Amino acid sequence: MRLSVLLIFTTLFTMQAREVYGQGTKVSLQLKNVSISQFIDQLESTTDFRFVYKVKDVDLDRLITVKTKNEDITNVLNRIFSNTNTAFNFSNRLIYLVKRYEVPFSYNQAVIQNIVEGKVLDNNGMPLPGATVLEKGTGNGATTDFDGNFKIAVNGEAILQVSYVGFITKEVPVDNQSSINITLSSDNQKLDEVVLIGYGTNSKRNINGAIASIESDDIQTYSNAKNIDQALVGKLAGVNILTDARNPGDSNSIVIRGAGSITRDAEPLIVVDGYPLGEGSSLNLLNSNDIESVSVLKDAASASIYGSRAANGVIIITTKKGSGKKMSVQVSSVLGVQERVNSYDLLNAYDAAKFFRDARNNAYLKNHPTANINDSEEERLAKGANVRELILDYTIPYLNNEAGLTDFDWEDAVYRPGTIQNHYLNISGATEKTDYAVSIGYTGEEGIVITADQKRYTTNIKINTRVNDYLKYGININGYYSERGLTNGGNNYRFPIDPAGRAMVYMYPFFSAYDDSHSTGYNVEAQIIANRPYNANMQENPVAMAELSKYDRTEFKSFGNTYLAITPIKNLEFKTSLGYMFSTFYTDQFASMETGAYRELISERDTQQGSESRSDNSQILIENTLDYTFDINKHSFGVLLGQSFQKSYSTSLSVVGDNFPNDIIDNINGSTTQTASASRSRWTQLSYFGRLMYDYDNTYFLTASLRRDGSSKFGIDNRYGTFASFSAGWVLSNEDFFPKNDVLTYSKLRYSWGETGNNQIGNYSQYATIGTGADYPFDGTLYPGAAPTSSPSYGLGWETNTSNNFGLDLGFFNTINLGANYYIANISDLLLDRPVPEHTGFNTSLQNIGEMQNRGWEFEINTSQIKLGDLNVALNANLTTNENEIISLGGVDELYEGGNQRFISRVGGSLANLYGYKIIGLLKSQEEVDEYNNKKSTTLTAEIGDYIFQDTDNNDIINADDRVELGDYKPEVTYGFGINLDYKGFDLSMSFNGTMGRVAYDLMTSNYLEYGEAFSNTDYYYYNNYWDPINNPEGFLAPPDAYGNTSTRAASRNPTNYNVLDADYLRLRSMQIGYSFPSALLDQVYIDNLRVFVSGTNLYTWTKYRGMNPDGGSSGNPLSSGYVEGTTSIPRVISVGINLSF
Repeated sequence: MRLSVLLIFTTLFTMQAREVYGQGTKVSLQLKNVSISQFIDQLESTTDFRFVYKVKDVDLDRLITVKTKNEDITNVLNRIFSNTNTAFNFSNRLIYLVKRYEVPFSYNQAVIQNIVEGKVLDNNGMPLPGATVLEKGTGNGATTDFDGNFKIAVNGEAILQVSYVGFITKEVPVDNQSSINITLSSDNQKLDEVVLIGYGTNSKRNINGAIASIESDDIQTYSNAKNIDQALVGKLAGVNILTDARNPGDSNSIVIRGAGSITRDAEPLIVVDGYPLGEGSSLNLLNSNDIESVSVLKDAASASIYGSRAANGVIIITTKKGSGKKMSVQVSSVLGVQERVNSYDLLNAYDAAKFFRDARNNAYLKNHPTANINDSEEERLAKGANVRELILDYTIPYLNNEAGLTDFDWEDAVYRPGTIQNHYLNISGATEKTDYAVSIGYTGEEGIVITADQKRYTTNIKINTRVNDYLKYGININGYYSERGLTNGGNNYRFPIDPAGRAMVYMYPFFSAYDDSHSTGYNVEAQIIANRPYNANMQENPVAMAELSKYDRTEFKSFGNTYLAITPIKNLEFKTSLGYMFSTFYTDQFASMETGAYRELISERDTQQGSESRSDNSQILIENTLDYTFDINKHSFGVLLGQSFQKSYSTSLSVVGDNFPNDIIDNINGSTTQTASASRSRWTQLSYFGRLMYDYDNTYFLTASLRRDGSSKFGIDNRYGTFASFSAGWVLSNEDFFPKNDVLTYSKLRYSWGETGNNQIGNYSQYATIGTGADYPFDGTLYPGAAPTSSPSYGLGWETNTSNNFGLDLGFFNTINLGANYYIANISDLLLDRPVPEHTGFNTSLQNIGEMQNRGWEFEINTSQIKLGDLNVALNANLTTNENEIISLGGVDELYEGGNQRFISRVGGSLANLYGYKIIGLLKSQEEVDEYNNKKSTTLTAEIGDYIFQDTDNNDIINADDRVELGDYKPEVTYGFGINLDYKGFDLSMSFNGTMGRVAYDLMTSNYLEYGEAFSNTDYYYYNNYWDPINNPEGFLAPPDAYGNTSTRAASRNPTNYNVLDADYLRLRSMQIGYSFPSALLDQVYIDNLRVFVSGTNLYTWTKYRGMNPDGGSSGNPLSSGYVEGTTSIPRVISVGINLSF
């Protein structure tokens, strides 16, 4: 075996590409007196072939007997369908069964002048068996044989119409010829690509709504995808995925067609193999290798079958099932390294010393009239200086440029290179009646931030069995278990610490994180001790705090379903399914007594050192559906009726431990005092739904659906909601009047209207909830009590998304596909707190009173493989625009959010606009300061070096009324594009994604790095651009000032046009180079497929953003979207991998 593997790799560059699966494939069958329908099922279950046909074109009840071993499938099909009205043809793994046309035995000899013979070929000169040759305007026709030959008797002036599934129909004048060879061009627009819809599948060309899809092969080009959402970034129009995960295993934020709510969760519903996991569910629990396909239902008409849970879109995922005539084993393995991409560009120790000196000197000079920068510390204190106006004594050697001093890079200490590995094993196959697939996966990841890591285990079991012609059943089970080491992820600079957040920039480069002489190996308290006399930053070493503390989480989740399907008559299926989900999260935190806290030495820290928490959730889902399809001549119908019942129950328990005597027991059992809190909740939903699908001659399409949801979350006066949809499509290119040419080869118009709901309103928001802590005195004794904490709202209901979608699909040159959508989504009944009279005992009541609108364009363009000799090229691109407008806020004109009203949402404007002053210059002289301060009723004090704010309303008053909207975080445009190449077994794929027209307010840059208070380190952008009348007179940023900032300077800490950052970017998202070994060699070592590859992700980002990650602005609160608080760098990953099957 080792010799065989060596042979494979040494002949790497001399091999040819693997043959395409299709005609020529050998099959073995032993079937006696089975129907055509059973024959099709058997062939699909034992091979990778799939049949496409209309029921009216095939006699599915005809009985046949097939006994063959390792015979060409084409020969088998020829025997079965010869002398019948059914012909067949291939398109790779698809076998199309079509109606056969025969030459009539008698003709009017006065009309028929000659017999025409010939061949029908594809672009590569290969014969097309089963192609249809018709005399235009008559029923006279013929079908080509296995070698593509045909013979037909026609008028010498006739026109032949030649068609073949998957190819462009061609018209050929006979012109009295007796021999004609006809070449057909591939029509990639008309291939029946199957997409997932709610409770079923359908051909993509039959869809009238807006559904984006991606298949397994495209997902695998992003081989480093630990979560599926990472593989979808930039691939789908209208789907904006923010790469904002902070810890390994965290999910990224997903937004479909703009913000879906003002105050509630706006994440899409996730459905896996028919089981609705819930809105915003983590995709980390699925292994990307298990995924067969992903469909995103973007418009309300497509998603309305999910009713009150679909307002923010639906992502439907199907996992792989077994196929093939034998057991197949698939193995994949990826090994890689990852590192941070971004940096705050912090000052080194020598420049930081100058920065701190300037800040303390500036404060000293402005606050003391007789001050001189050369005053000693004693002289400064004698003149009344604050300790923040003293030069840090330990920086003097740096100011003197002494060599060899400590110059520590805290970013390099907090971030690290990390290894990553993904391993996957799948065993699948099929027998005559059963298909099966079993997989296990493992991901091991060292995060790029210290202590952040994960070990993830996944499994998927999928079995389907056909008992007989009338009965089949199946089971699908998914399992996930992970052990994760976390950082706080919330910019916390206390325990549990986020070492990559505020704590990192709070640390000064004069102090190392490490000390070999300390028992822990860390320099734990050096900065606190050195800075305490100067009231400088007393942040504890975040590296020590993270490494010596514990913040671990274990997660387990299992979900799945089992079904029983009965087919009492042809094409009528009753299906009943039982689904379940169980999940548990356990978090364990402990802070060693070897660590201190912010501003506190180890000996001074508080005693709260440990906590444990656990949350459990269990769900049950029962669904029953009745599905019936039938044809009447050219009319095709599909009817779906269904019922669904789902119930969820959640519990949580948290215990905090205090007063640990030592570190021997590093959990709450070691504490002497414990405090516990607990919660429980549940919800139930009962639903009824139906859908009717109709098409006429594959040209006119209509779909309508209706769903009625009853939910315990809704108010008792508004318990049920009804959600309807309608859509229509018209394939213009099937009409006789449509011009037949090689330029515009396909055209379809689409329209859809629908309603969906957002039921993420809380499980008990309708009720007057009761809270403890309202103690009361009685008879001289204080008793524990409870009191209402919220007002009831018995009419409370879902938020409603009513959308219209206008679509156009075009095909050009048989190669280029263009899809365009224009959408208008009106989102009403938005939940807002409405003021109520105080005599009710409350200030506000939660009600459905808001309204807003999203509208925009989506464009997708892709090509089939363009052949340039042996080189195949495929291109893809997508672009989405989105415009958001608030229509009503329930009677108020605007809402403010965030400290100091950082965000404003105003009727007529967009959601969550950053709100602040516009800076137009600096006060660089006392004359300018006097003029500024003398403005009438000025509310902001100022001094030399402060910013000049724009007098927006031109009333000579600088106050809060002069604030302006500075933009929002919702991108005006998102886009992605890519290319795929393959050449003689080698392949290359590249993908890019980006955003345009968004801004963000980054807390790290605005409040710390570029504010100039000199309490933290700063970045070189601020250092190189702050104003100094001597050293940098052209500087435009306010100079550093360590003490006594004015209200003007304090206001600049909030959003301004200086610190609201351009958050646009273009990113080389992924690149992969691979090689597939040829089957001629692999057959010798009994291997079916072998591919090796090298892959890179997040290779380069073009951006003006000065923070760590421009995608970090999803705060969880729609009213403050764009507030970047505690984000980390995205990782750049370089990996090598292998895919093997046998």
